[in-house]
Amino acid sequence: MRDAPPAGPRFLLRRGAWLALVVLGCALVAASAAGQPAPRPVPPTPSAGQPAVAGAPKASVTAPVAAPSASASGSAPSFDVRLHEKIVFSLHVARAGHSPQDRARAAGHALESVLDDPEQPMTHVEEQPGTADVFVGKTPVATLSDDDAAAAGGDVTLHVYAGGIASKVDDALRAERKRSAIATSVFSLSLLVFSGLLAFLLFRRVGDLSGRARAWVREHPDRIPALKLGRIEVVRPVAVRGAVSIALALAHRLAQFAILYSWLIFALSRFDATRDYTDRLAGFVLKPLSALIGRVGAALPLLVVATVAALALGVAVRFVGLFFGGLARGETTITWIPRELAGPTSVLVRAGMVLVSIVLAAPLITGTDDGALSRAGVVALVAIGLACTPVLACAAAGLPTVFLRRLKPGDFVEAGGRAGVVRDVTLLELVLEDAVGCEVRVPQLLGLWHPTRVLGSAAMATIEVAVDPHERPAKVEEALVGAAMATCERARVDLVSLDADGARWRVSGVPKHGKGAASLADAVAQAIADQGIGLGRGTRTGTRP
Repeated sequence: MRDAPPAGPRFLLRRGAWLALVVLGCALVAASAAGQPAPRPVPPTPSAGQPAVAGAPKASVTAPVAAPSASASGSAPSFDVRLHEKIVFSLHVARAGHSPQDRARAAGHALESVLDDPEQPMTHVEEQPGTADVFVGKTPVATLSDDDAAAAGGDVTLHVYAGGIASKVDDALRAERKRSAIATSVFSLSLLVFSGLLAFLLFRRVGDLSGRARAWVREHPDRIPALKLGRIEVVRPVAVRGAVSIALALAHRLAQFAILYSWLIFALSRFDATRDYTDRLAGFVLKPLSALIGRVGAALPLLVVATVAALALGVAVRFVGLFFGGLARGETTITWIPRELAGPTSVLVRAGMVLVSIVLAAPLITGTDDGALSRAGVVALVAIGLACTPVLACAAAGLPTVFLRRLKPGDFVEAGGRAGVVRDVTLLELVLEDAVGCEVRVPQLLGLWHPTRVLGSAAMATIEVAVDPHERPAKVEEALVGAAMATCERARVDLVSLDADGARWRVSGVPKHGKGAASLADAVAQAIADQGIGLGRGTRTGTRP
């Protein structure tokens, strides 16, 4: 029994990553809690008949609850208007049936409502005879009167008092907004790091799961069966395993892309400077994807019909492949298809079935002659036509040769740069037998570039002979011509050169009765001997095909 391996660096890395993730999450919770001020206890309100104790702390009014506090002089109670526990200003007197406590509470609510205003308007004062209304943007905060200015202490007018209140409100809003922006930025940055670590762990986890799945497919090939339709095996197990491996690899990459894309969208949405890019990035990927899903949903019935037709075609192609495979192995015998032609015939028949299905069945399924499948079929036909162009050209070039019977089996010809005896003439090629008995197949298309030379019933024989330079050329030529004409159907005698070593003559011809160069050489030697012509140096004999 093997012992479990000790925890390695990989386990420690995972443990450390999850520990850091937990710590960072706790820090985010703490930062979120720190951004919101804790409520402060509200001291009891003194009764009407009980005087305020000198030196006691002032009672405050918070939003939404306000509490009275004694003024510094103790002459009249004051109620503080607070914004997140920060005192902005105080109210001392009632007005229009509202107590100073209610007025302070309403002012606190108004400040809280405009704190998160995206337009962030500033404070302004609208004065009327005897009153001054303090506004933040279009939101009224407080309505002040001469009594409020008098109760605040100091010999100040209502205009000066209202201006001071507006300045305090602006300062408080500005400070609170700055504090809130800093807290939001810190929280967003912490959340960005937290989400990045989480995305990294998910990225690694997806890779591990994908690797395990592909390893299982490689280690258990027998667990993945073939794709069958009834008892007919449509797709072999090897192909199914390959498809599963490809699907796992694609799913791995798609999952990693989805994690990275989601984290990027989330990261860009956390900051005002990059929030506009979030919409662009989301539209760049999600809009085409949603449009594609919509088109797929609209074409779902057509896809079902096309899938059924594809399965039927796959079964037919598979059946044809099995039939010709059995024919190639000798399990099935057909008189009109030799065993060695079963493989090529199978390829041609299956390719033809697929091509005909695309060209003819696609318009029936899609209901249009201008669909993608129809275009694919037309492209396939054009490609096959282009591929068959050399073969068709050979057949066109071979038509005159075959039907006009220009060449007959047994003729010695020079065609397409090759020489030999004609054994067969077809539309596509000319079958020759060369001097050593090898079969040479010359395409009929080469006859358009190389002239065809018909020699007759035998190959052309050529010999060269050197005679004494003192012999008269006319005498030598007469002897050689007589020997050539006696043994050849067509003959030619040429004086090649004349020097001190001898006169070099070339004798060419087609020997009669299928004889070769030996009969021509024998006749030339006999004619030279009969005429008493002496030989020179460098006499050579040979054949030129």
